[in-house]
Amino acid sequence: MNGITGNRVASRRFSLPPIGARVLAVARSAFVKRGFQEAHVLAHWPEIVGQGLAEFSAPEKLVFPRGSGDDGGKGRRSGATLTIRVDGPVAVEIRHLEPQIIERINSYYGYGAVARLKLIQGPLPAKPRPRFRRIRPLRPEEREVLVQYLEKIEEPALREALERLGERVIGADRRR
Repeated sequence: MNGITGNRVASRRFSLPPIGARVLAVARSAFVKRGFQEAHVLAHWPEIVGQGLAEFSAPEKLVFPRGSGDDGGKGRRSGATLTIRVDGPVAVEIRHLEPQIIERINSYYGYGAVARLKLIQGPLPAKPRPRFRRIRPLRPEEREVLVQYLEKIEEPALREALERLGERVIGADRRR
């Protein structure tokens, strides 16, 4: 067995790799097509520009000038233009904060990767909204059954918490 015990081979065969590593590997090709060799700018956009600006803007692509890859094979290209899609009057504020934004982006990359920003005004892609269950009010007969179940509980705080839980479980809209 080439010096490997049967247990180690079995554990390697059945252990799953971390899902985050798989997702990043699959997404990397999509990022590269849009010029993002690293996903840092996309992943940390709210931290770079702030939550208020990130709500109305999104980085679209990163374009490096031709011949910027002559760095001895280290993969560090500089002087890129970052295209950002903005919605509404936020473009004026982003244009005003351009030097600070470029500085923050370059600090994420660790070198002067981005030289300028190009703004495109237009609607942002729709962000998925969190799905919440709808809780309907309990019918009188449902409330009576719930109160009967909770009569035996002596502690008021626990009874109140269980009553709220019961209302949510019974009153949850089960339609999908």
